[in-house]
Amino acid sequence: MKKIIVILGLFLSIYSSASAQNTNAIDQVLKFKNETYDFGKISFGKPASYVIEFTNIGKDTLTLLNARPGCGCTTPNFKPNEKIAPGKTGQVQITFNGSAMGAFTRATTLDFSGGLVKQTQFSGEGVAINNLPTAPILTAPIKH
Repeated sequence: MKKIIVILGLFLSIYSSASAQNTNAIDQVLKFKNETYDFGKISFGKPASYVIEFTNIGKDTLTLLNARPGCGCTTPNFKPNEKIAPGKTGQVQITFNGSAMGAFTRATTLDFSGGLVKQTQFSGEGVAINNLPTAPILTAPIKH
């Protein structure tokens, strides 16, 4: 049993170290704008969008391979296999369908060439829409 725990601990430490190195590697070649975004309050059921921008600050051309939403309520709009030359900027538009009532946080993973991965997220608060007309209040008795 001790061997299993030691092996599991070793595996987890190697995995977390590799993840940290990957995060550092991507931040050395790409500069991100809006990697975390706060919508603030949005109307429940009303879609909302924002754009993640990334600039290649490295020496080599990179390719945006994929944008993977964390759930079905999020839709990324991007050019698959888009090449980003040094000094150039690419973007991914993220649309949330507004399906959350109350506080929410969602993620999208961006995959680039060279095994580079960037986890992005957005948050906000879905609120009720109160612009429906109210029923009239009757103050006089109804005559028959």
